[in-house]
Amino acid sequence: MEWKAKWIWDQSGEHPRNQWSCFRRTFTVPSDAENATLSLSADTKYTVYINGELIGSGPVRGWTNEWYFDEYDLSGLKEGENVIAVLVNHYGVGTMHYIEGRGGLIAQIDFYQNNQVIDQILTDESWKTSNHDGFIKESVKMSNCLSWAEIYHAELFDSNWEQLHFDDSSWHNAEIIGAYGMSPWKNLVPRDIPHLTNEPIYPKSVLARKEVKPIPQHFSIDLKPSFFPGQFDNNSGKIIQGYVVTEIQANDDVAGFMTLSFDAHAEAKWEFKLNGVNYKTHNGKYETVNLRKDANLLIVDVGGSFHEPTIHLAFDFPEKVEFKAPFSHNDSRFSVIGPFYTETRLQIGQPVQSSLPPTEEYLQVKSLSSLSELELFRKRIKDIPNNHVCTDNVSLLSILKKEIGTHSLNFQHQNMVAANHSFTNVQPLEQGDTEYLIDFGKEYLGYIEFELEAERGTIFDFFLFESIHQDGRIEHTFSLNNSLRYISRDGRQCYRSYIPRGFRYMLLTIRKLKSPCKIYKIKVDVTTFPTGNVGSFSSSDYQLNQIWEISKHTIRMCTQDTIIDCPAYEQALWTGDSYNISLMNYYAFGNYDLVRRCLRLISRSVYRSPLPESHVPSGWQNVLTAWSILWMMACREYYRYSGDLEFIKEVYPELKLTVQRFQEFMNEDGLVEIYAWNMLDWAPMDTGHKIVTHQNALLVDALRQTAFLASTIGEHKDEANFLTLANSLKQAINEHLWDEEGKVFIDSIHENGEKSKTRSIQTNLIVYLSDCAEGQRRQIIEEYLRKPPKDFVQIKSPFVLFFYYQALMRLGENEMILNNIREIYGFMLENDATTCWEGWELIEGDFSRSHCHAWSAAPTYIFGELFLGVKPLEPGFSKVAISPNLNGLKWMKGSVPIPHGKIDIYCKDLGDYIDLQITLPEEVGAEIITGTNTKVQVNGKYYRSV
Repeated sequence: MEWKAKWIWDQSGEHPRNQWSCFRRTFTVPSDAENATLSLSADTKYTVYINGELIGSGPVRGWTNEWYFDEYDLSGLKEGENVIAVLVNHYGVGTMHYIEGRGGLIAQIDFYQNNQVIDQILTDESWKTSNHDGFIKESVKMSNCLSWAEIYHAELFDSNWEQLHFDDSSWHNAEIIGAYGMSPWKNLVPRDIPHLTNEPIYPKSVLARKEVKPIPQHFSIDLKPSFFPGQFDNNSGKIIQGYVVTEIQANDDVAGFMTLSFDAHAEAKWEFKLNGVNYKTHNGKYETVNLRKDANLLIVDVGGSFHEPTIHLAFDFPEKVEFKAPFSHNDSRFSVIGPFYTETRLQIGQPVQSSLPPTEEYLQVKSLSSLSELELFRKRIKDIPNNHVCTDNVSLLSILKKEIGTHSLNFQHQNMVAANHSFTNVQPLEQGDTEYLIDFGKEYLGYIEFELEAERGTIFDFFLFESIHQDGRIEHTFSLNNSLRYISRDGRQCYRSYIPRGFRYMLLTIRKLKSPCKIYKIKVDVTTFPTGNVGSFSSSDYQLNQIWEISKHTIRMCTQDTIIDCPAYEQALWTGDSYNISLMNYYAFGNYDLVRRCLRLISRSVYRSPLPESHVPSGWQNVLTAWSILWMMACREYYRYSGDLEFIKEVYPELKLTVQRFQEFMNEDGLVEIYAWNMLDWAPMDTGHKIVTHQNALLVDALRQTAFLASTIGEHKDEANFLTLANSLKQAINEHLWDEEGKVFIDSIHENGEKSKTRSIQTNLIVYLSDCAEGQRRQIIEEYLRKPPKDFVQIKSPFVLFFYYQALMRLGENEMILNNIREIYGFMLENDATTCWEGWELIEGDFSRSHCHAWSAAPTYIFGELFLGVKPLEPGFSKVAISPNLNGLKWMKGSVPIPHGKIDIYCKDLGDYIDLQITLPEEVGAEIITGTNTKVQVNGKYYRSV
């Protein structure tokens, strides 16, 4: 691809927040052109139309200096005049899968004859551009990990702007901002995976219809621009000392309620002062407050540590009150006092300060009670711009509400979910808004699309979530504003969202409904990695079949342009998660190209941080040590399953560099000692220290596996060095991290040299799997794994269960594995799970974590190895071991995807013998392993293992 096009942009600046910009160019197809290709990219996301038809969207996530572009075949262009229209959404801030670059668009249409370019359409100053006024910029992020929630006002922009005959004469000309190769997109690389799916799925049913009334006033305030001006990252560890202040104007003395909320991960003080009265609160608590007539001073202490420095204030008074920023000369409603101290603390291998130094001025503000006293700090007060304040936070409005009543649900209310031309007729209610609860039957990741007919100004709020308790209470997800607001124009209209969301349930609330409206359809266009339904498993055990299906569906909903941890609140490529998920994927789908892409993206992070980062490519720079090590191991597993030696050659420099970096973190005892995020499990392990056992043990295994990869590409000197280092580290672990008195490997060594008193299954499990324990110590650990002592920290996540199942398979404890799977995943099924939860404990409160988490889909891998018994003996399955084991089942059958196709297995216990049918590609050699005490027929012939 030879780029001749220029990077262009509009007049919104380099880093506009939540910017939606339209670009158009009309063109005529050369009469002698045989075909045409469109190449384009944008920062951050684009949606492209040709003659009003949606062509595609992108680009896929990537590192800014290796940005991706897409290509489309335009063979369907018509003779004469055509138009290309591109909508670009620039975030203006980093997320957990995007590093802020700057706003920009580049596009090029090449016309071909006899495979030669004969004409081109290039982005330049001739393109027309306009701000898309329909998208309201004063939004709030969907979570600390994601981009901005959509708030769309249909009447504020012409919906036909992408059509050929739209009049764009009033639009501005685009500005050229640079040529191909400009910073920050120094290199554009072609998309390395297919385009994602676009699969329409309709809801299963409408479950309820209620009348509700939201809290009257709310404000979601983004504090980052005020406390960290000019910073566009998404880093956690944002330390703040300061306040938010406002003057509340009331017409009379009045009592009411107020709530203060922060991000769920915030370590905040939860303190505010109103007219000198101090309040100590917590998330979601309604505090009774009193206003006096005229001015009331509200000071909120926002000191603390944050991932997303956003606060949410909500008020419920008999009449609406007014808010004014003290001493402001404009219409700002809030101000900040400070900052008195700010800092961003990164966990990337270097020491960080743990305490927060209080400043005298910061403490003095705590004593203020009146505007006159506030005058002393006037120089430290600055307005919060209104475009940093959202008053359309659909999640708050959907949670902080009064339920007036439940209404009947006759059949016509189901018409909106039917895939036909019927509709639901919605009548205005007397006291409140109409709220529908809609069930899609399963969790999906995709774009919401709907068609309706309504009066201008009617509001349709979509609030999405994953789970409902058995008693009907919604189980919200921490810190997730999974929502969309659509404000209608007059008449019949359609809308397809531009941001993919993960959910099962939808609350549709219709507000400001003055006359009846009609809802014709609601659906989700599922967008996941395109794959065939290759991997399969079914058996005589219905519960195990269900567990396989929810596990497989979980993996599918967590494969987008990378492997992602979950479709709802993060959608991030977590490095350690991807190790487990890749192995699961090999048995469920065989998406080797997707795994390769993920491993490559992770490898590039070593040029920003000392070790491979915990999630990439991300605006949050972070090292989670075990995750860095698991990337090394994932490269070895990828080669084992795919046989892709060229990829190993490509990433070997980063593998070797990672080993060298780990050597720099080794102390005089030969152990890895590092300031980083050193967790392994959501459990009370003692891992908040620099010397942690599980990651030292994991590194031993990773060094061995990297040594093997070195040998495959002829780097035998490196192979020997890596093996020597692994043996030395293993010796150091046994010398310094074994507690002889307690007969256990300890979790960590504290900074004062004291050995941890905590005993955990997790630490000893990893030591066992890494073959770091020998002789009697190994026997002791094996007993711990078979019968976990009650005084040990127990496994708390399906992520670590994956490793536990691997260990039990080594020990031949198949029955233990199946009993555990039936108990844990059976509990999920009992509670209506259609995907696997991040943790297996049901959260009894109103907020929980992810209900679709790919690290939890271990049964796909376990069933492939434990039941079907398919394992690669040589890289890429050129030779395969097949050792089916019914494990008490009457029959089973399944398929395992491999690079050459798939392996089909059918196995049935016929009493006198086992009937085994195996089909595999001709070029694949097989070693079939059967039990020594059982007669087996393989493809109709008696067979005995050699």
